[in-house]
Amino acid sequence: MIPIRYTPGLFLVAMILTLSASIPTQAQLFDRATVLEGVLLPRRDGGVSDPVTIVIRRGRVTEMSADADVPLLSKKIDAKGLYATAGLLDPSSNLTLGSVSNGNAVHSAWDGFDRYDSESIRAAIASGVTRIQLQPSGPAGIVGRVSSISLSPLERGGHGVLEEEHVALCIDLDQGPSLARIRTFDKVRNAFLAAKRRREGGDDYSTDLEEYLEALAEAAKEKAKEGDEKKEKEKDDDESKKDEKKDDDGPSKPARPDRDPAADVLLQVLEQQLPVRIIARRSEDILNAIELANEFQFPFQLQGADEAYMVLDLLAEVEGLSVLLDMPQRPLVRGTAPRSSSQLIPLLEKSEIPWTVGSGGLSSSLWRAVRTISGQSGTASPLSIVNSGAGGRRGSGWLRRGSADLVLWEGNPATDGAARPNRVIIDGTVVWQRPAGTKEGSF
Repeated sequence: MIPIRYTPGLFLVAMILTLSASIPTQAQLFDRATVLEGVLLPRRDGGVSDPVTIVIRRGRVTEMSADADVPLLSKKIDAKGLYATAGLLDPSSNLTLGSVSNGNAVHSAWDGFDRYDSESIRAAIASGVTRIQLQPSGPAGIVGRVSSISLSPLERGGHGVLEEEHVALCIDLDQGPSLARIRTFDKVRNAFLAAKRRREGGDDYSTDLEEYLEALAEAAKEKAKEGDEKKEKEKDDDESKKDEKKDDDGPSKPARPDRDPAADVLLQVLEQQLPVRIIARRSEDILNAIELANEFQFPFQLQGADEAYMVLDLLAEVEGLSVLLDMPQRPLVRGTAPRSSSQLIPLLEKSEIPWTVGSGGLSSSLWRAVRTISGQSGTASPLSIVNSGAGGRRGSGWLRRGSADLVLWEGNPATDGAARPNRVIIDGTVVWQRPAGTKEGSF
């Protein structure tokens, strides 16, 4: 064997190679995969998969199979016997808003979201909800804009990442006695009429501006043709020039319409750039919602819809309609509640009107609302109710590769309304878990 002589240069090269080789290992330690072992997956056909291994890399589900390739140095979680779904989406939430009131088309629900209301947010996460469509609250009429929010934890504290600020314009036709609701409808209609006139005025302004620019160009050409002769005339007759100054200045520039941010939002609705959500539970208010949509030609989502079965033939004719069912607080005055029907969901499905379910309040009540509607409608799968009308939106329903949010359940949520979350994982981090033998969880 030939002896190796360590020179200073050779020693330096060896050190560099050693340090370079250690870099990937350090990166792996900071970016460890999370592995869930022994997980059961509810299937769309009502069955359950054999136990699988779920691998989460960089906050996303990358593998779901019995023979998944488990990375070295991964963090393993024993999830034997637990059922996995994607995080639930609550499409009708007022989480953390409390008494915050908007009542203006310009405002969005995100303006009032309190990311440091840890008690309310954690209660929602503990129920399996990881994303919400935050709905503004306020006086009857045009309330504001719905915002889509992920309940992801933040490095600087609190929860809540804005995904989309302007999901839909919310209009509430449900508040107050009958006469007050009629006045609300008139107020909303007048606001849309004003926006429509503003659009027509804007079109007139654009036309006038084009004509003004053309006239200005022609005037410039005429002045250029006058040349030196006009200059000499202006020198000899200064007084006449002052008197006719306004005439020589050329065409008058049209006045630009005043700014009106609220009307501009309604213009987005009229141009079908912003969806509309209308809260209406009684048949007469639902008819008013249909009248608004027909007059101003916009599709909408009907929230509440307790008495929709009474006017189902008219609803079926509305293009682009969907229904959002919820479980609002019952009124304190007896006899003021709308007349609901346990046959509403079968009737909606018969009419091929898409529907989904929201909490209508604190998102911690979403699963309870799902259980209640599941019992009323006779639907066998509570999880299928959460997925109804979801349209494959991120953050709700069946687990798939690429999902960022994951809920592990004690019991199969696809068939058992009494199933409850055991762990909630967002972006690869366990943000809530239920200690064994307790009813409550920890963060």
